[in-house]
Amino acid sequence: MDNMAEPSQSQQKPDIKGRFFQYLMLERAVPNRNAPHEQVDETLWRHKLAVEQDALLARWQAQRAEYEERLLAQNQFLNHFSHHLTHVLAAPEELQQDTPVRPEHFELLDLLMSDNPDRERILGHMANLSWLGDALLRYMNNPKRREQRRDVEFNDYRLVFHYLGMEPLQRILPWLIFQHWGLARKEGLGLRQRKLWRFARQQSDAAAALARRQKLSPNKARILALMQCLNAALLLQVGAREFTAMKNHWLSQARADGAKVVHQALLPLQLPGKPLLQLMKLRNDWSQRLLEHWQLTDLALYHALCRLNESPNDPLSKAVVQAEAIAIHHALLTRRLASPEELNQWLSQHQLSRHSQWRSE
Repeated sequence: MDNMAEPSQSQQKPDIKGRFFQYLMLERAVPNRNAPHEQVDETLWRHKLAVEQDALLARWQAQRAEYEERLLAQNQFLNHFSHHLTHVLAAPEELQQDTPVRPEHFELLDLLMSDNPDRERILGHMANLSWLGDALLRYMNNPKRREQRRDVEFNDYRLVFHYLGMEPLQRILPWLIFQHWGLARKEGLGLRQRKLWRFARQQSDAAAALARRQKLSPNKARILALMQCLNAALLLQVGAREFTAMKNHWLSQARADGAKVVHQALLPLQLPGKPLLQLMKLRNDWSQRLLEHWQLTDLALYHALCRLNESPNDPLSKAVVQAEAIAIHHALLTRRLASPEELNQWLSQHQLSRHSQWRSE
């Protein structure tokens, strides 16, 4: 009797996190136009001569065989890509290749996590990261923000640095760094990248709000939440890079071999979501591996990230995990990908209630 009760209990506990990963990583649904053979109206078929029916059946068989050959080529390619991507992600040196993530970014984030950050060292890092100064100027010269200061325009990031002060900078700079991590324009990343940015903003804001209410450092919580989201950003960046390289190689080989059907099968393929989804469901700590690869294990950021990945029992890690649950709740509720009852159960699993006490201020 006990064994029979277990399946019903598992059915009552929906996989909310898996459902969110599916929303985040799967590509936009596109109708399949590759029918196995041409369609013929039944009335037209009855009025065809026997020789015409035989010719049409032969053409159908040829089309069906070509369709199955295309399907086989696509499945072989996707299976090979999935295994290859898993192997690549296991090598830290592959994570940094052709991605905008650099060790000095983590050193700057470590400074911004401090309760008493060194202003001169932060300015020194920004002097070596020209894109960050430009991003800060764009942020401050946004028309909405210019209206708040009588349409005054900044032309030097150092003026912005001294104008804002350290506390606003500790809130703004980590988000600008995370945006930079996802700026690579690779095929198939547009929609997924926008969804990830929206989720990362919600999680980091919720983490800061929860930390503030628990008398913890909101800056540390915000940066840890963005470091957690970096795993998904790395997966997208590396996945798109490897998919494009492998697809181009296979297409070149198909042209060289004269394999027209294989070439036609691979040409319309886009970055698949299923391999990305499977890797997201596994325990991923790629951002931590990057810190270890660059020998940045003496940073406070690294130790906080290790606690979050290994056993999130300290108050700060718990706040980040709860913030992730809040952002997942918001994404699925807004898009009606889960029922309110399922989402309330999801929140209760993370010791959260439905009311808005967690919202950012």
